[in-house]
Amino acid sequence: MELSPYTQFTPYLSHSTFCCKFDSNHFIDSDFSSYQIFSPLQLQKAVTKRKAEYLAGRFCAKKVLNALGIFSFDILSGNDRAPIWPDKVIGSITHTQGIAMAMASQRTDIAGIGIDIEQLMSAKQERELQEQILHPNDYPQFRLFAEQVSHPLTIIFSAKESIFKALYASVKQFFWL
Repeated sequence: MELSPYTQFTPYLSHSTFCCKFDSNHFIDSDFSSYQIFSPLQLQKAVTKRKAEYLAGRFCAKKVLNALGIFSFDILSGNDRAPIWPDKVIGSITHTQGIAMAMASQRTDIAGIGIDIEQLMSAKQERELQEQILHPNDYPQFRLFAEQVSHPLTIIFSAKESIFKALYASVKQFFWL
């Protein structure tokens, strides 16, 4: 599987970022060794798509660590599946249909980073998933937001996912946004 730089995103934050595109249909297990990315045991029984996403995300993370002057560090996953970054680094990884991205910074600069990339939901998905994504208190603001933008639930989901990732590194607990 080829992991090639993807430059369609321009992050607004100045932290180290790397984004790549990939095609999970071309993934083979030996891609982990080709890109010198550790393949964890819990991934061995995963479907090809999950393995490709994991590889692409960790590849991006490796690139941002290199930009921070950190080499030869494998970003493993904790029991909660969250990436384990070096002690002095805070970062975030995201992926969606053929695109992966990582962002990281020295921990002294910030308290958390949360990034997310999403494909736009269809109108049907947005209707069907509202109860799973929105808190009952969200609905008045959601209705106003829906008058201003297309795909409001996709945007809200992505924002909540980003906030969760940024906060989880510090609070280490799941919470309802």
